Amino acid sequence: MSKLLLIFTVVFILIFPATGTAQKVVIGYSAVSALYLPFWAAKDVGFYKQEGVDADLIYISSSSTMAQAMLAREVHISTANSQVIADAGLQGGDLMAMGAVINVTAFYVMAPPEIKTIEDLKGKPVGVSRFGASTDFAMRMLLAKYGLEAGRDVPILQIGGMPELAAALAKKSIYAAPMSFPTGFLAQQAGVKILFNLAKESIPFLHAGVTTTRKFMNERRAQAKAFLRAYSRAVYFMHTRREEAKEIIARYTKIRDPGMLEGSLQYAQDFVEKIPLVKPQAFQVTLDEIAKKNPKAKQAKPEQFFDNSLVQELIDEGFFVSLWGKNP
Repeated sequence: MSKLLLIFTVVFILIFPATGTAQKVVIGYSAVSALYLPFWAAKDVGFYKQEGVDADLIYISSSSTMAQAMLAREVHISTANSQVIADAGLQGGDLMAMGAVINVTAFYVMAPPEIKTIEDLKGKPVGVSRFGASTDFAMRMLLAKYGLEAGRDVPILQIGGMPELAAALAKKSIYAAPMSFPTGFLAQQAGVKILFNLAKESIPFLHAGVTTTRKFMNERRAQAKAFLRAYSRAVYFMHTRREEAKEIIARYTKIRDPGMLEGSLQYAQDFVEKIPLVKPQAFQVTLDEIAKKNPKAKQAKPEQFFDNSLVQELIDEGFFVSLWGKNP
């Protein structure tokens, strides 16, 4: 082979790499909730493919099992809340957030009509799914914000999942509960109302972070960034293509009721971040809570558990302004 031909061959390979060499990216979701709409839409509309991400989308119903699958490198990208990420990190695990899906507690606190203010809950039991869950955290933080102490002023009962919380509200064995959609819609049909939209209460908590491992982010950084581009395009899609977005929700959730579909889409629009930057205070609040039981958390810093560098690169490149036509 001549020297000129050899140089041409090397340059050709560098510029036009062989097709079929892209590594698969396994993307997981652990709840059939409209909050995962951007993950689903990026697959169904083709944003992953357009951004060069060869994506497999899988469902694992347990968030703890999902975390184990990520640590075992069986799933590359998923979501986890700040408590799951921090707990794993404090035990030496490699989980971290490279972006934020939701930086607040993603619930509506629902109550029967006679409960008009949070003061009306004094002395009345409220429900959460289980102690230590995000519903429990959300309820305790909301009460504290308004000067009420969980347990002393307002008893908290461990009830079970969203259907059980809705049933307990209907029977008035509890008088408030953090709920998500579509179950919240069913509760409304039964006469329960929204007392608080926690998106408007600014209670910092990483309800869902775009979660991966540092190993994946370091070794496959270009793919991680391409995922964030595809994901962010899907967030824009859900705000601008309502009918198509509802069709995707229906496909994954099997919801057919138009009101439930509309409520589910609104739920996602209310809570999902347009620019997926992790807010450090969301982790700090979590660490403060964990420190009550785990002394390691007292020395930990929020920055140990997230890395905003890829999202910041997209901001600096003007990606979000170009996507939304303005700074969203």
